[in-house]
Amino acid sequence: MRQAWNHAYELAKRTYGVESLATYSLFDAEDRQSVMARIDAAYRVLSDPGRRREYDAWLAQRSQPAASAGGPPSPAAQKTAAPSEVTIPDQLRGRDLKRIREQLGVSLQEIANATRINIKYLQYLEDDQHAKLPHGVFVRGYLLQYAQALKLDQDRILNGYLNGMTKTTPNP
Repeated sequence: MRQAWNHAYELAKRTYGVESLATYSLFDAEDRQSVMARIDAAYRVLSDPGRRREYDAWLAQRSQPAASAGGPPSPAAQKTAAPSEVTIPDQLRGRDLKRIREQLGVSLQEIANATRINIKYLQYLEDDQHAKLPHGVFVRGYLLQYAQALKLDQDRILNGYLNGMTKTTPNP
């Protein structure tokens, strides 16, 4: 089992390391450092039986339903609208995406978790910071995944945002 952890750890280091071509466009230097720190911390926990037991106990306690513990309601219980009740304009701006997401009661972190898109890129979409976004093909993928995570019409979200994006982006 230990060899599998070592192999997975080495693979993760190569995948997210400075020299990795697979992730260079997905993470900036700060994100990469954060990911590497999390990988190192995870390896230290998994490779130490005592730490692993503590982590497993913490995880089991954390996974107890919040309602039975008297905690806050789950995000699903906080939803304010159904996807079918959302109006999607023909030209979407980032603030429209944010309004729709908030209307559905979904946090940006939930979308990042569901899609595995770096939360900074999701923020750039919602803030119309187009210059900070990667190449257009990535933006298209991000928008499709964003719509899918919210259970919205992917074509309307993609086309609406791209239409809004061309209206706000100055011509070179």
